[in-house]
Amino acid sequence: MRTLSILKSLVDFIWIVTCIPFLIFGFAFIIYMFFDSSILDSLYSNVYVSQISVWQKQFLAFFTFVYVCASVYVFYLFRKTLRFFLQAKPFDSVVIDTYKIMGKLLIVLGLSAIVLMFFGRLLLENRFVIHLGITPYLMLLCLGLFFLVLSECFKIAKHAKEENDLTI
Repeated sequence: MRTLSILKSLVDFIWIVTCIPFLIFGFAFIIYMFFDSSILDSLYSNVYVSQISVWQKQFLAFFTFVYVCASVYVFYLFRKTLRFFLQAKPFDSVVIDTYKIMGKLLIVLGLSAIVLMFFGRLLLENRFVIHLGITPYLMLLCLGLFFLVLSECFKIAKHAKEENDLTI
């Protein structure tokens, strides 16, 4: 239980120090980039990205912001499940549903990043590259599948606990 308290404190610290300011400043940046597109030139100093048009850079920045916001939402859901664990309610239906949502979101994030990185290299750099090694996006996909499996395990455990509680 002590490690759970340490984990919850660390997650809360990351949430307050990193996630909340990023959402605020990121939202302000996304709005500002539509008014002053010169800010995108400093953001994208890559040779390949500097050749694309302004609206494509804006789309890329907007998609990146949405991607990171979805990642922050997954982190928020993880933080929410830790609260249930601290209250000694690990088999609550909210925890099971939250794990399922987290798994599906992480799978979508991983797959979309894999596909966009592939097409981004194909269109921007004119390179056909397939990575067969471990990438962060593949790890997101694996983490999403893990949370789906964890959701099913908790569902089975909840059912077994309810049966055990009814047994005399």
